[in-house]
Amino acid sequence: MVNRIPFPQAGLDEPEISSIMKLESNADVDWRGGRLPGFYVHFANDEVDRVGKAAFERFHATNALGPSAFPSIAKFKADLVGWALSLFHAENGAASVTSGGTESIFIALKTARDWAKVNRPEVTRPRMVISHSAHPSFDKAANYLGLEVVRIKPRSDFRTDIDALKSALDDQTIILAGSAPQFTIGVYDQISELAAFAESRNIWFHTDACIGGFLAPFAEQNGHQIPPWDFRVKGVKSISADLHKYGFAPKGASIVAFSSAEYRKYQTFEFDNWSRGRYITETFAGTHSGANIAAAWAVMRFLGNEGYCGIAEQIWRVREKLIREIPRIEGLFIYSNPELTVMSYGSNTQNINDIAAGLAQNGWYTVTPSPTPPAINLGIISLAFGEVVDEYLNDLRDIIAQLKAGDTFFDSSLLGSYGDQQAKGT
Repeated sequence: MVNRIPFPQAGLDEPEISSIMKLESNADVDWRGGRLPGFYVHFANDEVDRVGKAAFERFHATNALGPSAFPSIAKFKADLVGWALSLFHAENGAASVTSGGTESIFIALKTARDWAKVNRPEVTRPRMVISHSAHPSFDKAANYLGLEVVRIKPRSDFRTDIDALKSALDDQTIILAGSAPQFTIGVYDQISELAAFAESRNIWFHTDACIGGFLAPFAEQNGHQIPPWDFRVKGVKSISADLHKYGFAPKGASIVAFSSAEYRKYQTFEFDNWSRGRYITETFAGTHSGANIAAAWAVMRFLGNEGYCGIAEQIWRVREKLIREIPRIEGLFIYSNPELTVMSYGSNTQNINDIAAGLAQNGWYTVTPSPTPPAINLGIISLAFGEVVDEYLNDLRDIIAQLKAGDTFFDSSLLGSYGDQQAKGT
């Protein structure tokens, strides 16, 4: 139950509003200080942040629903999707800018469902089969779209169990998907094998690269080995990739891309059976801000390929330090073999919840550990974290030592959450 609050009778002046907002923000996590390892805020540097904010402010009143009224936003959007298709190696593709990864996945699944209505007319109960490691957005989208979801347990290395996946298929399966990389453990699913199998069965295949889509191309250019994931892989029909993650654009901005422009007809919603006439959208939202699009364009144009490659290498060095140093701490280990910058670690000797609580008590925003497997997620999403990574590792060593001594209790109530837990029951 949400409490009713009387609507304010009188307005406040700007200094009062600013003062209240500053006071309220004091309780927010210190993301600029790097105290937010693994969640919520992607940050490259102060220059990039400033460029994005300036563009956001300049175009704050624009409405991307009206490209004829705001041709600037249409131009920025065309550039963004063109750049994405180039990075993802699409020969004859199409793409759209969305509000985030959840909407990108939603649009990909909606397109796949409507594609199947034409290309798989025998299907009456459309199904999707995915690994247990796939993001919850797949189930969220399926809930809206009327798709049945089957999740299968992964292999011991946390990649998709392809044999189990094949056994779970039936003649109603229209969608398969893989993560590049997974949100939790950080490994890539076997995109090449999965996409080839999907194509052999006339099944739509989606690569979820919401995390890695705007980091992997530059890491690969830097000489790092990245598993195949994009449109160079035969059978990949759609990709989701977030501009507001490693594209470092202000939230919310993402790309949903398709291997062929032919799929656009299954993506678009068009309607004219009302008094106003023709109405057409390519994403879920009607009215949506052009500021996100303009800000993403400004950041990408500011950095360019060289800038992104430089940031990717900075992030990679932080990744290597964590992979090297965490297992040197008594009882800790990194799960599997993370292939980009997302990883999770566990403990053979201590309760992982106690370790997480210790980190939270030391001022590191740490979410409740993953239950399967018991792990602390540590995505390197911010170079601000790179500035304090040694401090994080030192605190982690001290916490393990205190827990080993057995005379310390850490308050688990300080742990954060992934998702809007306060929405429950409202």
